[in-house]
Amino acid sequence: MEAAAGIYRMINLNMADGIRLMTLRRGVDPRKFALLSFGGAAGLHAAEVARELEIKRIIVPTVASVLSAWGMLTSDLRYEVSRTHYGAAARITADEVRELFAGLEQQAAGRLRSWFSGPVEIERSAEMRYGEQIFEIDVSLDGLDWNAADLVERIEDRFHVRHEELYTYASRGQEVVFVNARAAAVGEVSRQNEGARAAAASSACSPRNQRQAFFGGWREVPVYALDDLQPGHALTGPAIIEAETTTVLIDTGDSVTVNALGWLDISLR
Repeated sequence: MEAAAGIYRMINLNMADGIRLMTLRRGVDPRKFALLSFGGAAGLHAAEVARELEIKRIIVPTVASVLSAWGMLTSDLRYEVSRTHYGAAARITADEVRELFAGLEQQAAGRLRSWFSGPVEIERSAEMRYGEQIFEIDVSLDGLDWNAADLVERIEDRFHVRHEELYTYASRGQEVVFVNARAAAVGEVSRQNEGARAAAASSACSPRNQRQAFFGGWREVPVYALDDLQPGHALTGPAIIEAETTTVLIDTGDSVTVNALGWLDISLR
């Protein structure tokens, strides 16, 4: 058992290091966020990984074990086209920009509507950079007044603002280069079973059984079925929550509430 606990600890540390690589080394403090647990095995490790990162909250969706597939099936349909139009902003006119994006929008919407009959929205963006840079950043152009006489200047300003958001500075005196224009036609997919569930009559919930489990030592631990938990239910660890495709460990002193979607909202002690 000590060997297994050591392996379990090592796995959790490796996962925590992976999160540090994506957050702390990029200037993001993970303690300000909740940890989203997904994947069939994630529920076994989420609490210890969060504790290692000093994260105090974990969210476990009801479809945690198949979250990627669920996301694919419920994501809006998207057909995206782009065109390279390399040139400095000072040498591009507002009419050229409008003509460029009008062609892209017509192409993207036409392709999507050829096999999708639902409502379609258009999203516009551009890849831009400062003249001396060797990489571009994607800048959203949604919400602009495309009839404005100073359209190019407004797009440039969007770039400066986005650059500052990403890198903490903007060089407004430098030349801005347009590299790629992009338009995406987005078709909204009808989603089912996303509404709030009926709340439980009481916050108390009953385990299906008890089981010997190792929580720093062997002890009898209540085992709950995820399907039995309703919005408003609450419990305190140690506990095990089981579903057909995943298992969630609730450590000693950690608390769980079930939100309106039936998801687990775990607070670490």
